[in-house]
Amino acid sequence: MSVLIALLVATAIAAPHVLRLENAHPASAALIWFEAVCLRALVALFVAVFVVFYIPATALFALVTRWCWHTVLPVLTAHVGFSGHSIGDLALLAPMLALALSLVTVSIGLWHAMHTVSTWVRRSTIGSRPDGSLLVGERDIVVGAAGLRRPRVIISAGALATFDDEELEASLAHERGHIARRHRFVLVIAAISRALARPIPGTRCAVAELTFHLERDADRWALERRHDPAALASAICKAATPPQRACGALQALGGGAVIRRVRQLLDHDGPPRRTARLDLVAGAMLVLVVGLGALAPSVTLAGITAATQGAVVQCPT
Repeated sequence: MSVLIALLVATAIAAPHVLRLENAHPASAALIWFEAVCLRALVALFVAVFVVFYIPATALFALVTRWCWHTVLPVLTAHVGFSGHSIGDLALLAPMLALALSLVTVSIGLWHAMHTVSTWVRRSTIGSRPDGSLLVGERDIVVGAAGLRRPRVIISAGALATFDDEELEASLAHERGHIARRHRFVLVIAAISRALARPIPGTRCAVAELTFHLERDADRWALERRHDPAALASAICKAATPPQRACGALQALGGGAVIRRVRQLLDHDGPPRRTARLDLVAGAMLVLVVGLGALAPSVTLAGITAATQGAVVQCPT
């Protein structure tokens, strides 16, 4: 049963890399990539739990740790004060410590980024527009959505001076799409999952693809409000061209694989349709994510029980 679950999870993680999601419905594609990122994080957690709690209860671990350093190098261990058991325990705890360190680092980075954006917006805001967006006094082209609990659309004076009316309205609609679709929460969860799944190959690519399809979803939101695809493509190119000195932590208009987004907008021939096949894949992956998440506490508890019931290995004298 465990082998079957492992095969299903491996298949689900690899599925987005195999499926052609470039032109799929952006919501379906983003959901599949998001689920793949979450599965990667759960796999990393399960591996760490297995290493910490289950390996010490195996006969192989007992056989390996029976070779104690203080019997092999008595002079060195007498002065340094370590044994083979302590080295083995440290090796077992290394995966969990690495995950914890990565999670703490990313959490601090997220907090710092949000604090930086909030401070920059508060100091740079010179007024608000009739549509509710905030105007910041920046010469660079800055259009983005800032804030987690109460997000607001941000636009700079440089963008107002550079965009024509159609480009401005299309870009504002794009950012409102991010807010309405609650992409900020998806990106926060994805960042935390990436911190846990960092050792798994392909995690960075998975998060980048998720970001790309979230941008596509916001583009689609703007097009559904009858904005010109060419105007939105032009605004994206203008926003991506100059280096923005304003605030690097702000998720701005000109992000998320600009060339691919512009190509799709210029080749726009109607909204992509959702397919039953992709919905089935997304549903199956959701079952795996929920199932593994529900199993995590019981597996951890069982591992703790197995570890506490394991025999203590004594070094030969």
